[in-house]
Amino acid sequence: MSGNLSDIKRRLTSVRQMRKIVGAMETVSISKMRKAAEKYEKSKAYIEMLKDTLTYVVSNAETEEYSASAAGRNVLIVVSSDKGMCGGFDHDIFKAADAAADENTTVMPIGEIGAKYYAEYPRKDMRFVQMYIADGKSAKAVADDISGMYGNGVGSISIAYSELTSRSSYSAKVERLLPININRDIIRPAVSLEPSVGEVIEKAMPLYVAGMIYGALAANIAAEHCARHAAMSTAAESADQVIASLMTEYNRTRQTSVTEQIIEIIGATSALNAKGVGHEERS
Repeated sequence: MSGNLSDIKRRLTSVRQMRKIVGAMETVSISKMRKAAEKYEKSKAYIEMLKDTLTYVVSNAETEEYSASAAGRNVLIVVSSDKGMCGGFDHDIFKAADAAADENTTVMPIGEIGAKYYAEYPRKDMRFVQMYIADGKSAKAVADDISGMYGNGVGSISIAYSELTSRSSYSAKVERLLPININRDIIRPAVSLEPSVGEVIEKAMPLYVAGMIYGALAANIAAEHCARHAAMSTAAESADQVIASLMTEYNRTRQTSVTEQIIEIIGATSALNAKGVGHEERS
């Protein structure tokens, strides 16, 4: 019985240590999620402005170079996390990406988890794996590369990532970067673009692509911390339940052990008393 108590104590110690770790990770993830969410929210207005501006400019272009799919393969950038312990976060992104990809799609993962997931994928390009950071330098580096691909053997470029739908939930999505989605049925005001529509597009397009990629990175990082917070919160709750169960088992086992010891003492005392009475009668 004492062996069982020792085993339960060891398990309690182990689970309590794990509870401290996941509790600390939960606290850290809350702080990181708030900072990442604030960073993403601050960038949204700029990104929407870029998208609206390019949509307007491209809709006024005489050619459909940036609004119609060109001949060639499709490129899908898949943004994932660098670390695990965030539940099904990356799985949801991969599921959305796999649904959007076909035999003519080249996958370009960003993030270590994506690199592992697509390690055996036949059509992959791993040049952006280390770019999982929401800053202008990383976004521009990716944008400069993929902007040169469009029209040169690449017919469309999309990006898969997750974004917050609230401060406690997120969802995976696939968004097309190029060609730009426009609706030519919408009547737009006549505006003169100087020096020309083509030159405006040439200057604004790199900003648009970099801004969209930056927004996807910032959104994904915020969603990742949200997912990790949820995962650590669930782990902490599970650890609390295990601790409570082990404490109940420990108390029950200890009570049984004490009861057995009392019974043994009573039995031994009764035997000694009986032996004493028999000795007195013989005397």
